Amino acid sequence: MHSSLFKKHFNERYFTLPTDDIDFSSSSSSCPSTPPMSATWMKPPEIALCLMTDAHRKEVYDLVVDTFFRDEPLNKCLAFEIPHEPIQFTELIVSLAIQDQCSFVAVDVQTEKVIGVILNIIKQRLPYSSSEDNDQFNIEKFHSEKLRYILTVLKDVHQNIDLFDQLKTNRLLHVVIIAINAHYRGLRLTEKLIHASIQHAKTVLHLTGAFSEATSLYSSKAFRKQGFQIYDEIIYAKYDQKRLASLAGEHDRCQLLAKTL
Repeated sequence: MHSSLFKKHFNERYFTLPTDDIDFSSSSSSCPSTPPMSATWMKPPEIALCLMTDAHRKEVYDLVVDTFFRDEPLNKCLAFEIPHEPIQFTELIVSLAIQDQCSFVAVDVQTEKVIGVILNIIKQRLPYSSSEDNDQFNIEKFHSEKLRYILTVLKDVHQNIDLFDQLKTNRLLHVVIIAINAHYRGLRLTEKLIHASIQHAKTVLHLTGAFSEATSLYSSKAFRKQGFQIYDEIIYAKYDQKRLASLAGEHDRCQLLAKTL
């Protein structure tokens, strides 16, 4: 049982999600990479959102490795070795997200555990004279060949369009990863995390655009519900008939989505 002192401290750091607009029998997904699960809650859980800080690092790291990298279609198709292959990328993106102060965690108020996260970073237009060696996402810096391959796919979906030009800005919010604990799917947490990120980026960071690469139908739907538009896409089977041929149906493409804030 929480003491009154803890509740006061908790309420100062977090804002609680309303539950009256959540349909607990809905089949809408709360995780971009995985299908929805039927809710079995006897009572709606009390969930709070807050900006991610370094205090959340370990829980966020574990959640991303244990859920996102196990469930994401490209990772599953290429048979990522969990937990070893995601380490380098996860450590980098979590550190950058904490540094940029534009990511959110969802916390179960009763257990005080992080049960969802959206990892965002601020992407800046690199000057034409900039060397790739200065880019922290230089693909060649990552040890895992499978990770380098996935990052190449995500890079290639941008090759026909410059979002900085399209959205008329030099700074964009980049939604990199959304991960939801499997037991909390079906509560529309993905939509709420995206919405919180957009509002923060617009009102606090004064960003005027946001984008993400959606690697499955579920993630694409979640972003489009928040007003994102599809700017380009890659059909996996056409991109690589050998390595990605098994990705079909609802997980058959990677889409580049963006939104003016």
